[in-house]
Formats: sequence, C-alpha cells, structure tokens
Amino acid sequence: MRRRHRALALMAVAGLLVAACGGDDNGAGGPTTIDTAGGTDTAGGTVPTDTGTPSTGGDAAPDLPPCPLEALDAASGPVEVVVWHTQTAEPGDTLAALTEQYNASQDRVRVRLESQGASYTELKRKFQAALPSGDLPALLVFDDTSTQEMVDSGVILPGQSCFDAAGVPLDDFSEVATSYYTVDGAFWPVAANLGGVLLYYNRDHFKLAGLDPDAPPRTLDEMRAAAEAIKAAGVAETPVVHEMSSWKTEFWLTGAGASIVDNDNGRGPGTTSAATLASDPQALQLFTWFDDMVDDGLLTAVPASDGQIDQYLALASKNASMLIETSSAATSIEVFLGGGDVNVEGLDEDAPSPSGLDIAAAAFPGLVPGHATQMGGAAWYLTNTVAPEVQAAAWDFITFLNSTESQLALLTGGSYIPFRTSVLDEPEAVEFFAASLSGQWLEIAARQIDAIDPAFPGPLIGPYDPDVREAIEKAQDSLLFGGATPQEALDQAQDEIDEAFELYNSF
Repeated sequence: MRRRHRALALMAVAGLLVAACGGDDNGAGGPTTIDTAGGTDTAGGTVPTDTGTPSTGGDAAPDLPPCPLEALDAASGPVEVVVWHTQTAEPGDTLAALTEQYNASQDRVRVRLESQGASYTELKRKFQAALPSGDLPALLVFDDTSTQEMVDSGVILPGQSCFDAAGVPLDDFSEVATSYYTVDGAFWPVAANLGGVLLYYNRDHFKLAGLDPDAPPRTLDEMRAAAEAIKAAGVAETPVVHEMSSWKTEFWLTGAGASIVDNDNGRGPGTTSAATLASDPQALQLFTWFDDMVDDGLLTAVPASDGQIDQYLALASKNASMLIETSSAATSIEVFLGGGDVNVEGLDEDAPSPSGLDIAAAAFPGLVPGHATQMGGAAWYLTNTVAPEVQAAAWDFITFLNSTESQLALLTGGSYIPFRTSVLDEPEAVEFFAASLSGQWLEIAARQIDAIDPAFPGPLIGPYDPDVREAIEKAQDSLLFGGATPQEALDQAQDEIDEAFELYNSF
C-alpha cells in the first residue's frame, strides 16, 4: 500500500506530464521508412503523401536548414540516438517499453533514454549547462513553455525541415498543436505529446450535498456554488483544494481569450516586451475568485513547488471534494485508485488510503462557459549539434513515434492525447474511451483540446519558464499568503515579467 500511495506524488511532480516514444505491435523488422509516393510506414501507420504544399498549411518559412534524411543509409553501423526526458510512472513505463520495442524492430538505430529527473526545471538546467559546449543529445523532450526558447537557442533543427524533406504534410496532425508550435512560419518540434486539464471530483460528496454528480461545474461560478453546497451540508470543510501552479492560471486566462503578454500574446511580428496582466479584466476576475474562495473557507490554496502532493492527499483523505489537475495523470490515477503499483518515491506509509473513493473527472471549468483552455503538454526537439547520420536516425525513431500504433500506446498507457487526430477514430481508441475510467477522462480532454481556437492556442514567450511562471506564482502567493489585493498581486507579476523581458531581449 505504501508504494500505491506514492503514485500520487508522481502526478503532482510532473505537472503537465509529457512523454513520447514510438512502438509498433507487429514487430516489423527493418527500419521505419516513408514511401513518399504514398503508402504506410513499417510500424503500420498510414503516412500522408506529399501534397507539394507547406506542411503547416500556411506560408513555409524561407531558408530552412536541410534535414539530412539520407545520411542514415550511409552509416557504417548502428547509430545511437540519445533522448533527454523527465518521464516517470505510467508515462515513463510506456516510453521505456516502446523504445525497447523500436530498438528490437530494426538494427540500424539504437535509442537510449536518459532521464534528467522528474521536472522540466531539472532538464532545463542540464540543457543550459550543455549549451556552451554543444554537448547535447539528439532529442530533447521539453514542455510547452519552451517553444520560443528552443527557437532562440540556435541548437534546434526545425522539425519543418524534416517533415518537408520526408514529404510528410501535417494535415493529419492536430491543427491546434501545429499552430501552437509554429514560429516564423515553421513548425519546430518533430513530435508533440498533447495534454490538457480536468476537474477531478468526489461523486459521493456531490451526492451527500444534494448535487447531481453527473452535472459537474462548468464554470468557476458554478464551481463556487457547488463548493458552497458541499460546505453547507457539512460534507467537507474546505471543498476545493488547488495547487497554485502558474500553468493552470494561464489556461484559465487563455480560455477566456485573455492575453498574458503583448504583441498578440507573443505571436505577432514585432517584439514581445511586456505582460498584460495588470490591465486585464479576466486576470483581475480570476485573482479575485481565488481571494474570495480562500476568504470564505471554500478553497485551500497549496503553494506550487516541485514534489508537492498536498492537493492529492486532500482528495484522497476526503478533506476536499474538487481538484484541478492535468489530464496526463489519468492512467496513473486509475492505477492508483484500483490498488495498482506505480513506482514513485515521496510518500510515507501513513498517507491516506484512496480505498472507497468514487472519483470522476469533468471538463475544465473556465472563467467563461465552454471549457476553453490552451495547448498543453510537451514537444520533441531535434538538435543540430549532432552528426547528420544521428539526425537521420532520430527522425527514423520519430517517424515510428508518430505512427498510429505508437500514438495509441501513448494514449492508452501514457495518458497523452494523440498528436495525429485520425488516431482518435481508431477502433482501439474508441474502445479505450468507452471501456476504461482513464479513457473516459482522456476523451473529455481530447474534446477540450480540439475545441481550442488555433488562432489563439496560448502565449509564445521567450522567458516563459521559470521567469514568467515564477512571477505569476509569487504574485499568487502574495495574494493568498501575504495579504496583497488582487490588483496589487497582478501589478507585482506585471513588474517582474516586464523586467524578465527587458533582460531576455537585451541578448
């Protein structure tokens, strides 16, 4: 039971869990290949034919560096591809299993996974330390905040180069994801793991409070009303527990159509130089909601920090009824609630048991109706610091990763919404959505992602993490633990983010 309790620690540490790797179920021998005349990859997934049009569906970026796909054919022996990642628990197990499957399917490429800890902060430190020497792996799996930083680093080969060289348009890939990760007309990652956010809630608490457990809150106003009913019924003293990670705040704001920074939320042609939080009515509305919920004893605010698990413990111990968290934890939560063993460290043997909990998940309750949110998850980047044959070998693995079978495995085993939208209609995906608890939850998250406006998928920020996110989290701490008013907290975040831009843009 102690190890089962530890499962919750993973979900909190990972935040927007992200992992990606490739695998097929047919054990095909030989390397994954693409028939540019049209056909299938050796993993069994259909590969789109070359349409002769830009892969992003928009203007192709000029003067992209070449992607040397032919270099793998000239390699004298097996080529090693190193991947830096941060995956753990069910997503990590899926990554390891599929990587092993890929390695066994052919003899030209050997993929080696190197874990860089359980947080993107640890991975980013390793990446930044390696930048001066260029001693980087072939593939990096970074979270969604790192897009502009990857572009500006100068060490990434645009994924667009390889998609174009292979004759693979992005028509079958998520339009929201391709829009989110496109900068200056080019799609930068070579693969993406899509994640969203859900409301996890205790159905029994809803019933005891006279609420319909099949009609969960759709907005923050409705979430407050449900919390008031639960508290009034004496079911839970503080019905909502919320870990104050910045990414959740960003999702609320983007979902309400609010920019976080200037220059068209960082996506305009000019220079992004300032936050927009201090003057944004939606940001003030959200911070006021936080403040009022805490003042009225309806919400327990948990400070954001690596390894934080108090929000999960509150739900597991039935001290709280509702929790906003990542959809990427769905399979881990299902294993945990079912008494399964998820291998993570961090919880002692006295942690509360989840036995008897009837936990459900619902769409993210937004500031406005419609469950609007923003793009989340992570992306795989191919570096330009490795030899051409290593780049080609990495692309071979990525092709495998983007296959139908790999995307299905990442969905059912790792809780990642498929990057290829056609996978959602595969019989195995449909069965998974219908037959399993985590599948039902992930279908909700998939619908939310599909509903995001591709023209407003989320901000593009250079000093995103840690600068912007730390500024937002510090402002929230000032609001909820330091006595600042909502406007004062937003002014604080504004000033710190503006300073971060000034420093970032000076280089």
